[in-house]
Amino acid sequence: MAKTKLIIPVLLVILIVSLAFNAYQFSNSFTVKPQSNSEEMPLLLIHDAAEINNELLQLDRLLSEACQKLTSTGLTGQAAEKVMSDLYTENSDIIVNAATADKNDILLAVQPSSYSGIIGEDIADQEQNIEMHRTMRPALSNLIGLVEGFPGIVMVAPVFNANGQFIGSLSIVFKPYELIHPIVQDSAKGIYTIYALQNNGTLIYDDGPEQGKNIFTDQEYQGYTELQTFIHTVVDTQSGYGTYSYYDDLQDSRPLVSKDSYWTTIGIYNTDWRLVIARTL
Repeated sequence: MAKTKLIIPVLLVILIVSLAFNAYQFSNSFTVKPQSNSEEMPLLLIHDAAEINNELLQLDRLLSEACQKLTSTGLTGQAAEKVMSDLYTENSDIIVNAATADKNDILLAVQPSSYSGIIGEDIADQEQNIEMHRTMRPALSNLIGLVEGFPGIVMVAPVFNANGQFIGSLSIVFKPYELIHPIVQDSAKGIYTIYALQNNGTLIYDDGPEQGKNIFTDQEYQGYTELQTFIHTVVDTQSGYGTYSYYDDLQDSRPLVSKDSYWTTIGIYNTDWRLVIARTL
């Protein structure tokens, strides 16, 4: 009986120690470890790409709603101008202007009125209008030269009257920097370079003087064959990982360094671009 009394406390001590050790092990197994750069980069990229695509979908929704209103108001006049003014005013952090055009792509009206000088311009040769007429659906341009006098991106949608007849279009102009930069600026963290480019190699977003330049054709990129080979792979593949050599844009001296990079696809309709995140090795 005495032995039994002695064994029970010993077993209890062993049980308590065992439970404490298991709890410690369990706690350690769930300790959040700091992410390495190679783990963090694709997560940041996926997050930012989703946010950019959400912004494009939001613009699509707003454009569609405005087109529905123009079905009743027509493409010109005070009521139509209010539709365009509201569209611009509520989204002036991204949208440069909103304009209507007739079925032959002659601009009829625009808001804000500071862009009234473009009224009467023929935009039939712009890629987004060609695509819209082909499909009779909304379309998005790449970065193109605009009648406003600067490069930008245009989202356009057809407008139909109450009988379902095509009467013209409504378009909005935006600069890709204003769309992309607010989303990616925090992800860069001072250690990553984030940029976006269209399939011809033109940078539609870069937080620096390289925005708008073409990596395949601009003189300053000639001789950087690793970079150009990498970008060819990027535009030919929807997502992936690769390395290349180029300047470290995060240092004033801009030394030549090796970089690794992840990329994915962003865009809407039949237009897609590549979003890239890179770091110095």
